[in-house]
Amino acid sequence: MSQDKNKEVFTVTKTDGKEVTLCIKKPGPGEGRKAQVYYNQTFAAALQAGGLLRASVESHMRSQGLWDDKKTQQQTDLVKQLSELELKLNGGGMKLSDGKRLALQMRELRAKFRELLATRNSLDISTVEGQAENARFNALVALSLVYNDSGELYYKSVDDYLEHAGDTEAYKGAETLGQMMFKLDKNYENNLPENKFLRRFKFVDDELRLVNKDGQLVDEEGRLINKDGRYIDGSGDFVDRDGKPVDKDGNYLVEEKPFLDDDGNPIVEEPAPKTE
Repeated sequence: MSQDKNKEVFTVTKTDGKEVTLCIKKPGPGEGRKAQVYYNQTFAAALQAGGLLRASVESHMRSQGLWDDKKTQQQTDLVKQLSELELKLNGGGMKLSDGKRLALQMRELRAKFRELLATRNSLDISTVEGQAENARFNALVALSLVYNDSGELYYKSVDDYLEHAGDTEAYKGAETLGQMMFKLDKNYENNLPENKFLRRFKFVDDELRLVNKDGQLVDEEGRLINKDGRYIDGSGDFVDRDGKPVDKDGNYLVEEKPFLDDDGNPIVEEPAPKTE
């Protein structure tokens, strides 16, 4: 990546295996005016189609039973709890194990907070304003992504960009422009206070997965797991959460013995007759 605040240069490998070096230029007034046209057109079309305005999101959620005063209070409580735990964690003066417990508690609370707001956020994207903003951003990506050597536009048009939105070049261009325009923190998760603490004392790896002192993946109670989250023993064999051996399908591995009759003698089962 370049260090020029007005552009970002990056190299990606295309789906055909070839590398291409591209550049996102910071949009200027010209690109802004063109992108605004897409915003206006999308806004008008969405509004005419009966789209939901952003100001009506909460009332709509309440009418559909998706939000109520209880959830509003939950949101307030979660923010307060996170702030209080962050203050305690930053203050130190406790056992390292207690600090770890606080950090993991913060992780859990933050997950609940995100889950609580998930419906609201998904609705916001589909509002009239959300659709229009998305259209403007797509236009800005198409108008700002160029070949680094020639400066020519990589996509012929906004529609061309949208047709290839799933390609690596398009994704990287959108990600780069988003970081440039909205000052998005690429290390947001790493910089959360709980994760900074866990990384500092090596309770997690570079992917923020919990590890033990030997660097092995573990769950919150210290039990060994593999990269897929399956419980394993020290040899890497599958076990259940209590350490009992299981196969890859989760079936218990036990030595099968015959059942006994009331006199304690093994029951000999006759094989089922073969069918033609």
